[in-house]
Amino acid sequence: MAHSTGERLSRTILEAIARMVSSRLRNVAFVDQILVSAGNFLGGILLARAFGVHDYGRFVLAWMLIEFIASLQIAAVIQPMLNIGAKQAEAKLDTYYHAVLIQQWALCLAFAAVVWIAAAVSGRFFANAEGLAASLCAAAIAYQLYNFFRRYLFARDRPMAALAVDVLRFAVQIAATLALPFLWPDASAGAGIWIVTAASAAAALLGALQFGRLRWNSTVLREVTVRHWHFSKWLLPSAVMSWLTSQAFFVLCGIVLGATAVGSLRAAASIVGVLNILLLALDNFAPVQASRALHRGGRVQLLGYIAQLSSSTFALTVIVVGILNLAPGYIVHLLYGDQYAGITDLVRWLCAPYVVGSISTVLVIWAAAMEWTRTVFISYVAAVVFTGVAAYPLTRYGGLVGIVVGALLMEIVRVVALAVPLARWSRAAGHETSETAHSVQLAGPLTNDRAEARPLGHTASP
Repeated sequence: MAHSTGERLSRTILEAIARMVSSRLRNVAFVDQILVSAGNFLGGILLARAFGVHDYGRFVLAWMLIEFIASLQIAAVIQPMLNIGAKQAEAKLDTYYHAVLIQQWALCLAFAAVVWIAAAVSGRFFANAEGLAASLCAAAIAYQLYNFFRRYLFARDRPMAALAVDVLRFAVQIAATLALPFLWPDASAGAGIWIVTAASAAAALLGALQFGRLRWNSTVLREVTVRHWHFSKWLLPSAVMSWLTSQAFFVLCGIVLGATAVGSLRAAASIVGVLNILLLALDNFAPVQASRALHRGGRVQLLGYIAQLSSSTFALTVIVVGILNLAPGYIVHLLYGDQYAGITDLVRWLCAPYVVGSISTVLVIWAAAMEWTRTVFISYVAAVVFTGVAAYPLTRYGGLVGIVVGALLMEIVRVVALAVPLARWSRAAGHETSETAHSVQLAGPLTNDRAEARPLGHTASP
């Protein structure tokens, strides 16, 4: 019995992986995410070597503002585009995406103004902060446009074009960083920001050339703005709460346990963070495909897609976790040397929150496809409440083990908050399937035209 169960489980995992790798879009999405992750990693190392500790620290702190703006951009523009754009009629696709690009430009200018004001205010308290205003404003615009066009190309099923955009960005960035010590030996943090800005601008220009000529339609722009706001009004505060919950345990670790514990936690998290490549790659194709499944086949087809995506994601996550746990000590020694030998067990423990986090990632894709962003918001509220109540005592009395337990419990809280509405919705989808089968028995077989003619109304939030 156990043998047959094991065979069935192995067959299910292999079938899930086969489905995952059989799609060209998914394969390119994974390659692209590996390129982006490797490029960011290498770019960070080269900038650190070029600047030294002090100026690299200034660069990291300044770039945190750009990354925070990027998280708001995802909530306000990119996530709605991926989920709503996939539901547009073919004849309306161009006018829809043109309206979204106009929104993106408006957001770029608004955030650039905010960055300028923030830099001016910071200059009163921190030396040289005001000197970064121009570079940060340019970065706020260029980096957003780069992010927009690469995601747009994935949304339009042009993954090779998106890959070319990323290749150009990191080729320019890494080449410029390598040349920096020779061309500008006394460069400071501002030079690093200008390098990333120039690379992002070059990549954005390549993406813009593949977008075509921008056309203005005020009626479509109003409609798209209203629908995007309905989608994004819950995601914007969710983006802020996501940042808070992801950083809370690191901050408390530093306050309660000290800098050495933070270094150990960050080093272990960087190793296990290889799982993020898988989860981030899903964002390049899964939201579009999930929304398309809902638009074309209703709840039943979306449920089937989510089930397939869940099995594929879980199977690949388990395989990566298994590899990490085969010889974590060797991996730690290879990357960090003997001084980090004590984090071997921490690498093993941190795999658990990441596995649960992969489940919440798929559930968020489902909720976004349904445009139930309020459900995503509620899951983050639950996570923030749990973190506020439990983070300090777990860190204070449990140490690093307590932090891992807290991170695991926080992810479980989010999964439960998302899974409960999914369970209700899946029961409704099953009821829909039963009713459809009953109708077929009474009325005879449906033709393809009749099956496709079923109206799909706007999905309301629960």
